[in-house]
Amino acid sequence: MTRKIRLLQLIDQLGDAGAERLVNSFAMGIDRSEFDLHVCALRPWSFPKIVPDLRAMGFPVTELDQHHAYDLHVLISLVNYIRRNDIDIIHTHLLAADVMGRLAGFITRRPVVSTIHNGRADLDNEPRHRQWMERWTARLWCRRLIVVSALLRVEIAGWFGFPLSKVTTIPNGVDTSRFTPPPDFDPRALKQELVGGDYRIVANVARLVPQKGQSYLVEAAAIVTKTRPDVRIAIVSDGELRGEIMAQAEALGIGDKLVVTGMRADVTEILAASDLFVLSSLWEGMPLSLIEAMSVGVPAVATDVGGVGQLLKDGVTGLLVPPADAQALADAIADSLDHPEAARNRAAVAKEMVVREYDTRTMIRRWEAVYKHELSRTRKKRPTAR
Repeated sequence: MTRKIRLLQLIDQLGDAGAERLVNSFAMGIDRSEFDLHVCALRPWSFPKIVPDLRAMGFPVTELDQHHAYDLHVLISLVNYIRRNDIDIIHTHLLAADVMGRLAGFITRRPVVSTIHNGRADLDNEPRHRQWMERWTARLWCRRLIVVSALLRVEIAGWFGFPLSKVTTIPNGVDTSRFTPPPDFDPRALKQELVGGDYRIVANVARLVPQKGQSYLVEAAAIVTKTRPDVRIAIVSDGELRGEIMAQAEALGIGDKLVVTGMRADVTEILAASDLFVLSSLWEGMPLSLIEAMSVGVPAVATDVGGVGQLLKDGVTGLLVPPADAQALADAIADSLDHPEAARNRAAVAKEMVVREYDTRTMIRRWEAVYKHELSRTRKKRPTAR
């Protein structure tokens, strides 16, 4: 009997952000005839959703007890796990997991590949010592970097000092079949619950953190709603800036026109009930929330950062605006709301493109191909039979 490839997906934590959702999507579509998947998080998440989902699918999930970025006892636990489970290859996501995974790979002589989920702006925001650790562990012990957009490949190769031949582009994907509301979906009832009436909704699905630039969205909302009293803004998530964003909305006089919903399980339905999706990020890799919105078929406006421009073509599949420019964001929102037929036409083109080019099955097969390629290059002879 041919031995399956034992793969470890290693990540900082299994929350509900983009990288974590990709790991979950990968697990749902992995070729189980060829791969034996293990998932490990360096620290537990307070409100786990992905962990029980993975376990329900039959995958072993381990959460370690990391307290600092590079805890020695966590590295020892990780090394022991790799050896005990005879892991063949390690795939790391996010900075702490990148560093710990590469160190563990070096100690256990297992090949490591790492996905870089954002552009260099995200990396440059890290403390100097973490930048140093990210660069040098990659140069010494990472077989291949995966970037989520072709627009980021040269940029990331330059930041790491990697040859382009060792940087592979694999765009993020979503299970496009999942982004269809149920047959009994009632958009008016959902609007009533969210914003208190049958208003036009501008939705933003993104964590409330500095990267997502929601302060500019609030400024833009204040401009837009001055002449459009039937518009409401729904930020569908939560995060450290929730209080600050809500206070800003109050100060601008739109506290009654903006809601922060917190984490929701019905994001597809919220998007389907919305008139427009807006991404106001200051930097991105290949944002899953935008792919999901386009998959639902809601018109989109997004800032031109990272790999967004590869996904959203200005005037064709949506509208692009510069980052950190509230007036430009307000103008694009107003244009989409004031010309709904043109916006819906762009959304239809976007949906067709996402289904064709950004389905999760394509991403999964390409990840699997990377693992097979890197394992074929390893000098260490691995057993071929149990």
